[in-house]
Amino acid sequence: MNNKILVHPLMIIVAGMILISFQEGCSSKKEAPKQIPALKALEIKTSKVPVYLQMVGQAEGIPTVEIRARVEGYLKNWSFEEGSIVKKGQLLFTIEQDNYINNVAFAQADLASATAAWEKAKLDVARLKPLVATKAISQNDFDVAVTTEKQTHAAVQSAEANLAQAKLNLSYTTMYSPITGYIGAVQVRPCNLVGRGESTLLATVSAVDPMYINTQMNETDYLKIMKFYEAHKHQYQNVENIFYVYLTIADKSEYQFRGVVDFLDRDINPQTGTIALRAKVPNPSGLIKPGSFATVNLVLIELTDGIVIPQSATIQIQGKSFVFLINKENKVNRTPVLVGHNIGNQVLVLKGLKANDRILLEGFQKFQEGMHVKPILVQDTSKIPTRPGS
Repeated sequence: MNNKILVHPLMIIVAGMILISFQEGCSSKKEAPKQIPALKALEIKTSKVPVYLQMVGQAEGIPTVEIRARVEGYLKNWSFEEGSIVKKGQLLFTIEQDNYINNVAFAQADLASATAAWEKAKLDVARLKPLVATKAISQNDFDVAVTTEKQTHAAVQSAEANLAQAKLNLSYTTMYSPITGYIGAVQVRPCNLVGRGESTLLATVSAVDPMYINTQMNETDYLKIMKFYEAHKHQYQNVENIFYVYLTIADKSEYQFRGVVDFLDRDINPQTGTIALRAKVPNPSGLIKPGSFATVNLVLIELTDGIVIPQSATIQIQGKSFVFLINKENKVNRTPVLVGHNIGNQVLVLKGLKANDRILLEGFQKFQEGMHVKPILVQDTSKIPTRPGS
């Protein structure tokens, strides 16, 4: 049997139209231009940036003086507000004085009596001296008079010393601040006996201005500093002020005054592998108190052409840092950079970038080596620090 398939002419026309539409659709997809992504970018600028090391330090008032009762007696009162700043020479404590005033009076009377006896003994020697020459008295009588004069003289000296001690003890009943500084809490309240058998601690005063910040630097940082200095010492004009510090205090704010390193220990502690370092900072308002903790930013040098970029503009791959650099043709290439310390949410770039370079700030997940982008330059609103902590 011969089977024939009959195709209606209308069906042929419809099929042809569908095929043409399909081909046109494929052709349009192939010919559509590839869209270039528009991504935020930053143009690099340079600024004055400090290079520094960070350590934790603790404040110490130098000197710190303990106010102690040096004589026995009942504490009468104190003349200051606890926790306040006292001035040098300010009256702090008073011990009941009646007994010591009487002792001074007794000592004065003893001195007067001894002085009178000595005056008489001197007159006796003066009167007997010509008589012994004429044999009117024996030599022994004259020798007794001379000895008596020496004894009474010694008694006067002893009475003078007793009087001086009595006055000194009386002076100890009033205690004055030997320095200007913070005074702590009173350790003994009035009407209590102090100074009996020991010098009772009454309060402690610590100097406030300047304040000293003690810290420990590890050996690696110490070597880094000394090598850095050797490499850059030609840039320093004043060798005496090479190493200075800025403080970041406990509330994370920047302390307004700059300090200088005034002490570096002679050796490295073999137990801790650190070396003691001390900085001196002005503290006119007394904001920093002894015992306060602070971050010590030890400045090595200030770069005149430093580069600071957002930390978010870098990526880490196997411990190395990279940025996405945009070239003149607006092609993106991943570029290695050497970074330094963090400054807030920014990071110091020591190597790999220069002024007027452009880097991507977003779109890292879309990155392909050599891809074209349409950079949208954004204004750099970050604060370029002129000092650590700023």
